[in-house]
Formats: sequence, C-alpha cells, structure tokens
Amino acid sequence: MSGAWPAIDFGHTGIAAAFGRGDVYAVAPDPERAAKRPLRIAIAGAGGVAQAKWIPAVRRLQTMGEPVEIVGVADPRAEVAAKAARLSGARPHAGAAAMLDAERPDLLLVLTADAGHAEVTRAAIARGVPCLVEKPLAPDHATAKALVADARAAGILLGAVANKRLSPPYAMAKALVDDGRLRAAPTVFTGKFTLGYPYVDLLDGGTVHLFDLALWFMGPVARLHARAVMRGDAIESAVISLGFASGAVGTIMTSAAGLSFKPWERVEIFGRNAFVVVDDQRETVLYDDETGPAKSWAPAVPNTLMFDEAFGGYAGLLDNMLDAVRGTAPLAVTGADGAAAVGLIAATRISIAEGRDVDVVGEGLTG
Repeated sequence: MSGAWPAIDFGHTGIAAAFGRGDVYAVAPDPERAAKRPLRIAIAGAGGVAQAKWIPAVRRLQTMGEPVEIVGVADPRAEVAAKAARLSGARPHAGAAAMLDAERPDLLLVLTADAGHAEVTRAAIARGVPCLVEKPLAPDHATAKALVADARAAGILLGAVANKRLSPPYAMAKALVDDGRLRAAPTVFTGKFTLGYPYVDLLDGGTVHLFDLALWFMGPVARLHARAVMRGDAIESAVISLGFASGAVGTIMTSAAGLSFKPWERVEIFGRNAFVVVDDQRETVLYDDETGPAKSWAPAVPNTLMFDEAFGGYAGLLDNMLDAVRGTAPLAVTGADGAAAVGLIAATRISIAEGRDVDVVGEGLTG
C-alpha cells in the first residue's frame, strides 16, 4: 500500500504533457500514438449522446494524435443523420446494416434508442464488426446474454458503455480501493441517484450506472431485494438491498422524485475504519483517520485544460476500445459486464413486482 494518491488525471491535460513536455493542451505530435494501426469507426444512432458525447470523444482522441476516423453515421431521421455526418466528416446513411456493408468499419458505436441496440449489434456481429454498445446493453437480460454469447461464438469483441469507470473521480476511488487504502476488502457499498426530467427510464437510463459501479467496486451480486414507490405502472422511487458474493452488503436509493440539476449522485465504499466517497461524479474524498484531515481531490472547473469528454469517461473508454480492437489491450468494460448490469435491473423489477428476494445467481441473472 502506497501513501501517494494514484496518478489519475481529472479530465485535464496530463501532468507529463503539461509540465514535462510543455504541451499544455496535449496536442503535440505523439509518435507512439501515431504508430498505432489506423481504424475506421461507424456510428449507429445520431441523437444527443452521439453528438454531445461520442463524436467529441473521437475528436479529442484525434486531436491527441489517435489515427482514427469516423466513416459513416446511420439514423433513420434523415436530418439527424445529415447533421451528425457534418459534425463528424462522415457519410450519412439511413440504416445501420446498409452502412456496415458500404463502409466496412473496424468498430461500430451502437448509440440507437435502447430498443434498437440488439438488432444493430447482431447485424454488426454477423459482419464481423466489433461493437461498443451504449447502456443498457439490451432491453432485457435474456437478450443481453444472447448478444454476449453470439459475440463470443463469433470471436467478435463486444464492449459495453460504462463510462463512469473511466471518469477520473471514480477511477481515482477504484485505484484507492485497489491500493488497499480502505484497510480491507470493500465491505459496504452505498449509492444514491435521483432524476428530475421525466423522459429517461429511472432504471435503464440512470440507475444502470450505479449497478455497474457496484459490480465494479464490489464484485458479483448474489442476492437482491427491492421496495418501491410506484407512480401508476412506473417506478418512482426504489431502495435496493444488495448481498454480494464476497459477503459484502450494499444499498442503492434511486428516485425520479428528485431533481436532475441539483446533487443527484453519491457513492460510498467502506472498508474497515476507512471509506471513500465520490460526490456527483465530481469530487473524490478518502476518510481514513479519526483525527487527521480528509484527503480529497476535485477538478478546477474553470480550468481551460479540462475536457468534458475526458472527465465524463467517454474518451478513455473509447481509447481502450480502440486498443482492444487492435489487440493491444484488454477490454475495460465487456459485454458480460453490460449484461450483468441489465441482470440487476431485471432482478430489481422482479423483486418489486413479486415482493421477494431474488437469487441473482440461481435465477441466471448474472453476466
């Protein structure tokens, strides 16, 4: 166990670039990155997440010297496809399958509406094209597991979007846990997520991130119990109790009765007489001394060297996926990881509907 904080950049230009190389924006020629095999990306689904997150993430990597280009954007809405194509310098297409046949990309970003993830991913797998699929991996657990099995059988890389793992505050917390700074393996996980705008599904569109973080920090979930306040047929609020295979325990509180632009996310991981907190994917604090100060890190928000696509984890996740396609790095978030998060969503719905504990392993709801 080291006494230093892990060397993780909080969405800023890295220390080595800014201070070591005098490359304040991390845009100087990078021979090591430039020597990588060039790759071609296609995007299926050109809505908000494509335009606001993934196209900027590609642009950030390109600015850093990554040899990658966007060659096609598919969306059934012609005006949306045309706009995203202009943003990315790619060709617009009406459908994903036709785009795959025309462009022959090295990687497909599946950014369609949730209901379309499985169909588009299957089309890519059938053509031998690796995929990075936005959350949730599929609209139900059986379909998610089938996609994982199909990709494995075909020998095709299938990555799932869990960008918070690559967001610096959470990456910092995980590095502290892995470095033994909690003085024990994690024993308790607590998570809170609230949502205000009504057009996002509480579990599929938001809580899925906390399920993934719980799995990432704590390992597989063995048992789950959930209680909910309903608004008609929809879950308005839920409290979810988790029993991990390790023997650790956890809770997640999630609610659509809160606000979205006020504090809406908090994660705490306890060890033994030490715990780490991530507040609103912004600040990481380690509490490990009864009398000494807390140890914290938060970004300097007005810093002009801060990049949202890096801070949000998108650029880091894509960087990893590209190297995995090249065969030079393991996937940071696999399709099985994505299926495991969908399994916890399914277990939550079952527990609420039937008022019982769910044996996650015994009922086949793992990744």
